[in-house]
Amino acid sequence: MKIAKTTNVTSSSLNYDRYSMTKYDRDIVNSIPFHEELHRHIQEYVKKHYKKDGTYSVIDLGAGTGLTSAIVREVLPNAKFDLVDFSKQMLAGAKKKLGTKNVNYILKDYANLPAKSDYDIAIAVIGVHHQTHEGKRKLFKKIYRLLKPGGVFFFGDLMTHRDKVKAAHAQALHFHHLVQKSTDQKTLAEWAHHHLFLNNLAPIEDQIEWLKDAGFTVKPVLLKWNTALLICKK
Repeated sequence: MKIAKTTNVTSSSLNYDRYSMTKYDRDIVNSIPFHEELHRHIQEYVKKHYKKDGTYSVIDLGAGTGLTSAIVREVLPNAKFDLVDFSKQMLAGAKKKLGTKNVNYILKDYANLPAKSDYDIAIAVIGVHHQTHEGKRKLFKKIYRLLKPGGVFFFGDLMTHRDKVKAAHAQALHFHHLVQKSTDQKTLAEWAHHHLFLNNLAPIEDQIEWLKDAGFTVKPVLLKWNTALLICKK
C-alpha cells in the first residue's frame, strides 16, 4: 500500500542545500516575525517547568540548524536530543552548533517517523506549515504518541485565521516585515516566494481543534500576525 506524501516541499525546493549556515541563521530570524519572542516564550516555559540538572529527552522535528534545540539546551544542559530534518546541510549546521554529546542527528522527513518513543519534550518550530492539512492532523496524533504522559509539545509556526479580513491583514503585515527586514533584494525575493507559494498555512483555530482531537491540552501563548506559539500538553 502506497503511503500518501504529506510534506509539500523538498530541501532543494527550499534552497536549504545551498545556504551558508551563517546566512540561514540570520535570514530565518529576520524573515519570521517575532522569531526571537517565540523562542523567549519557549525558554521561559522550560526554565519554569523543568529542573536544570534533569536528564530529559527531547525531539526536535524539522530542526534546521538547531536554533530551537540550542536555546532549550541552554536551560537543560543534560538533556538528550534527537534532531530530525530532511536536509543534510541543515543538520550539518546543527552539528556545528550543538556537537555530538547527547545529540543524535536523524536525516529524515519527520512526517515519516514511526511514533514509537517516550520523549519529555517535542519541538516543531517553523516547519509544520509544509505539511498538507491532513498531514498536520496525522502529525499531531503521532507527536502525541511520541510523548510521555505529561510531556509537552512546543508548536511554533506560521498560521492563518478563519476570519478572511484578519487573515489578509496578517498576510500584509508579514510581507511588509519581509520588505523591511530582508538584507537584499535577492533574499527578499526568495523568502517572499517561499511564503507565497511554498507555505501551506492552516487557520490557528483549526489547528487547535486538531491538536485537541489528538488528545492535547492546548495553551496559545503567542499570536501576532501569522506567527503563533501553542504549548500543548499530553
